[in-house]
Amino acid sequence: MDMQTTAGIRFGQFLLDRSAGGLFGVDERGSLVPVPLGSRALDVLFVLVARAGELVAKQAIMDAVWPDTAVEENNLTVQISALRRALDEGRTGRSCIQTVPGRGYRFVVPVIQDDQHLPAPDGGVEPSGDHVATAAQSSPLSRMAPRRHRGFRAALAGLGLVVAVLLIFAGRLDFLHIGSTDRPRLSVVVLPFENLGGDPKDDYLADGITDDLTSDLAHLSSAFVIARDSAYTYKGKPKDVRKIGEELGVRYVLEGSVRRFGSTLRVNAQLVSGETGVHLWSDRFDEDISELAGGQEQIVARMRSELGVSLVEIEKARSVRERPTNPDAFDLVLRARAILYQPPNKEHRDEALRLLEEALSLDPGSVYALATSAFLLLERNGYPGWSGAEDMDRAEKLLARARSIAPGSELVLNYTLQWLRKMGRYQEAMAVAEELVQRFPNNPAGYFDLAQSKTIAGHAEETIPLSEQAIRLDPRSSWVFNRYVNMGFASLLLGRDMDAINFLERSLAINPDFYGHQWTYRFLAAAYARTGRFSDAKHALAEADRIFPYDTVRSHWPDDPSSTVYAEQIRHMQDALRLAGERDHADEDADFHIAADAELHSEFAGLTPTAAPRATTIRTTDLAGLLASSEPVIIDTVSYSWGRSIPGAVGLRYSGVGGSFVDSVQDRLRIKMREMTSGDLNRPIVAVGWNSERFDGRNLALRLAALGYTHVYWYRGGREAWEVQGLPEAELDVQQW
Repeated sequence: MDMQTTAGIRFGQFLLDRSAGGLFGVDERGSLVPVPLGSRALDVLFVLVARAGELVAKQAIMDAVWPDTAVEENNLTVQISALRRALDEGRTGRSCIQTVPGRGYRFVVPVIQDDQHLPAPDGGVEPSGDHVATAAQSSPLSRMAPRRHRGFRAALAGLGLVVAVLLIFAGRLDFLHIGSTDRPRLSVVVLPFENLGGDPKDDYLADGITDDLTSDLAHLSSAFVIARDSAYTYKGKPKDVRKIGEELGVRYVLEGSVRRFGSTLRVNAQLVSGETGVHLWSDRFDEDISELAGGQEQIVARMRSELGVSLVEIEKARSVRERPTNPDAFDLVLRARAILYQPPNKEHRDEALRLLEEALSLDPGSVYALATSAFLLLERNGYPGWSGAEDMDRAEKLLARARSIAPGSELVLNYTLQWLRKMGRYQEAMAVAEELVQRFPNNPAGYFDLAQSKTIAGHAEETIPLSEQAIRLDPRSSWVFNRYVNMGFASLLLGRDMDAINFLERSLAINPDFYGHQWTYRFLAAAYARTGRFSDAKHALAEADRIFPYDTVRSHWPDDPSSTVYAEQIRHMQDALRLAGERDHADEDADFHIAADAELHSEFAGLTPTAAPRATTIRTTDLAGLLASSEPVIIDTVSYSWGRSIPGAVGLRYSGVGGSFVDSVQDRLRIKMREMTSGDLNRPIVAVGWNSERFDGRNLALRLAALGYTHVYWYRGGREAWEVQGLPEAELDVQQW
């Protein structure tokens, strides 16, 4: 089909025509090929394109797409994300769809509209296998990095997507109004898919879909999935879904059929309530199966994830309706999980943590609540580990409890890995990541965690394929944007600046509002600068500073300084940030006119006062003199550490966290300092943090003074100021305490 002679609504490389079945892209030969999108996403696109260039309020879009139906705002957010994934592939710069925070969306690509339309494909006649296969192979989306829609399992990926979209976001939850039931929540049976093609040789296709869906759904946390053998007792028999649901004691029944047309496989499927018999969703997919073996496990795993999200959302809505004022522990876990499936932000994480803590008060043995609460405590603050002493202590205890109950759980392994990394135990974290991938090859988190570990170990070239695998396994994850950040960072370290820019810009297009994007913008600034795009670099740095104004070039450090390759890569990135215009260091003498207080600050970064009660503030020249005249005990908080510090310093990781003077950190510090000073409270002690815009050194000085030490010195400029002066450094003795 020639793009030059085709009518409809045109923008960029796309044609939008409702009468012809939706959205079409252009392949390298100039032919139109269909772009797979869910019906709700298409409806949203029609609304935006019809008012291209205008700000369209969120409520106006929802009223048009979900008329007379009450739905939550995040339904729209997910459809916008799906559109961006389809429309922004290969674009550089801003997304086709602009987000106006708190107001709505604007379609920013110019459109051309005329009155003609494409004919419906094939006049409504069933396509031949060759026709559909050609379309599938030509689709621009088939050439995306995640390689969507390959092999017969790709039909499952599409199936999973539509199930996810329709179940989570259609808002039609009337079937839930059935009264109380004793059937397990998240309970489902996958009935044997039927082979309708007439050739018994194709039975394996239907059986393969059934078996893989059953197996992978069984791995979902808290899901109740009927075993394959029980489900197969219904094969070839008339289906009374309500009777099946009653006999098996499940809430949901998934059934379907397959039929081969040449090299094309047609999959029909539907999800039905096992309690009321109401059809919740049904659809049809035509997929090329010329690459039958390629990517099968990965695509099924993606469907597992998407369908799992759907069931959690349905059950959450049901629990809110049935038990709005007296939820049980599982209700609270479901509500927290539903929140965590949404695009991440601080408010979502805090609310999920509150729900999980409430769930633990009702069920102290919930592994999901234990492990996930620990993770949320660990990453509460933007900087790893600096979530306050109480948070650190609680996270350690929660994770230990989860490991004692379910040491081999996917979730527990994943969050144990996060804990090890925050404690600086990178080799152990790498081992757990490799174990997670080996034991659970369909778990996308394992590949992403292993990718991060590879970067830290100096093997950034392995990071990109591992991150791509994580995306293939779960392309609809709310964290997929972070996978692209990971690939962008690895590309930057490898000197592949154009690749880095493409990955990082794509991350921003997918989720422009993420609260942690300061890193994304800084990595972009470095890549822009090295490719001569200095104006773009300046703009990226301004965006990063708007999110986090306390960064310096020297604040970028190798997580594991023992990796010499990684350390050298970070030095090159620092040079690129300087080229972009990033400031090198903070001013150790800066007076921010902040009143001195005697409180520990749990926020890691911020403008510090010039004084700390009961401690003496010293400058770099003062410290040099003190070292020459006496032998003070020097404590380094090990923040931003390259493994070196002031000669004679001892590293006590996290000794500068916030909290209180009666917490567990203070107790451990008391014991450690008694050991280091032989109980001499008059021994001079120097507290060394990072710089004048971090509270770690000051917190440590206040903690030492509270322990009764009379000669406490706070080196306000910190290790950064020492580095700036080019003074001697020695290997840091990091000790356990």
